[in-house]
Amino acid sequence: MDDQTPERTVLVAAASRHGSTTEIAARIEQTLRQHLSPPWQVEVADLADLRAIDDADALVLGSAVYLGHWLRPAVKALDQVKDTPLLDLWLFSTGPVSDEPAENARVIAADELVESGSAREHMVFAGSLQSSRLAWWERLVVRVVGASSGDRRNWTAVDDWATSIAAQLMASTAPTAPTAPTEPLP
Repeated sequence: MDDQTPERTVLVAAASRHGSTTEIAARIEQTLRQHLSPPWQVEVADLADLRAIDDADALVLGSAVYLGHWLRPAVKALDQVKDTPLLDLWLFSTGPVSDEPAENARVIAADELVESGSAREHMVFAGSLQSSRLAWWERLVVRVVGASSGDRRNWTAVDDWATSIAAQLMASTAPTAPTAPTEPLP
């Protein structure tokens, strides 16, 4: 990196109830590190301290969808950044929410930020539901809604999405070729 190119930071942060979404965020961070080069650096943020977001140039923010909603720490982070026009923002949600993508779109309001231009993209990834990690009342809810245990995370889809983000970030900082002088018209 030359001295004239300022260092830029992409921050990865996620809210997770039982760890599955944190594991997806870690995979995104790992893939970004593999595909980004200077001036980009990758950092992970703890949503308990939102000050880290203030200095980021880009943010990949995710949340588990729990009882149909994003978790509170992710909502607070989203509230902090949604009106920041200079921050590149990608969002992801993890379920299991529904086997029907149309139902997922209605449940997850993050899509509205993409439509308004506040975020570049919102991806919904299948999650992991391990009944053994749930409290008794959570297992009751799972039984009532008919959800089934299992790990449905598609790591290839996660890697592909993170690689796409890296390509967009690298393109945004690529030097532009100087334009050749034009000859005056006779």
